[in-house]
Amino acid sequence: MPKAGTKPIRVSYLGPEATFTHEAALRHFGKEAEYLPADSIAAIFDEVEVGRADRGVVPVENALEGTVNVTLDRLVDSPLVIAGEVRLPIDIHLLTKAEGMRDIRRVLSHPHAVAQCRRWLQKHLPGVAVEEVASTSRAAREASLDPSLAALGSRIAAGHYGLKVLAEKLDTESINVTRFFVLAKEPVPKKGRARTSLLFVVKNEPGSLYRAMGPIAGAGVNMTKIESRPSRRKAWDYVFFMDVEGHAGEPPLAGCLECLRGEVEYLRVLGSYPAEE
Repeated sequence: MPKAGTKPIRVSYLGPEATFTHEAALRHFGKEAEYLPADSIAAIFDEVEVGRADRGVVPVENALEGTVNVTLDRLVDSPLVIAGEVRLPIDIHLLTKAEGMRDIRRVLSHPHAVAQCRRWLQKHLPGVAVEEVASTSRAAREASLDPSLAALGSRIAAGHYGLKVLAEKLDTESINVTRFFVLAKEPVPKKGRARTSLLFVVKNEPGSLYRAMGPIAGAGVNMTKIESRPSRRKAWDYVFFMDVEGHAGEPPLAGCLECLRGEVEYLRVLGSYPAEE
């Protein structure tokens, strides 16, 4: 948090106000920060890269729907580092100005929220059109202007846009948690238990991925996630993203990364940051 007499930290997030990303940013930085809504995840990267924001908060994965691919794809070429993470429990409600279910003609929300509530929508609003928009908050804003619309979103969005919660927690899974990355230009000092995110490209030869895993297993480092994405540089070329426990500048992970560097074609540490459970 900024010290007394200094300017508040500027935080870019996926807007408009009252999105889950906004909620995650508030949880991490508190009310004293200056919040700058962006129209897309790519725009959040841009704002931090050019210095209009000091930090950016972007969704990276949901426990039910998996990875937010645009975030991983942008991390491949961005000079930004991961300076923190936020794990936000997600409760999705039906928000509207309609008097009842029979008055709803369309339901709007972010694609991930739609996917998480698909079964509920099919059961309780069969035949009602479902439309994907850029954010849950944008859906709530649209619903506030038209009583025939409903949005899938949070209680914060309902309060912000003057909507009522017509049905609660449409995503019935108890494990619905979204993980967010905090983006910055510079690494953050070590504080408490650390997690490190990295990306690498294996050599184009048999057994390359197996050999890349060797240093990690040999050092006893706990790998918490691994995922591949097309590199978009040539056909059938992939970038691997990995999360491991520990700090990149301290043993045993520091030595492990040196060994890994010798086994892969390319390795970049995306950041070491305080781990949040």
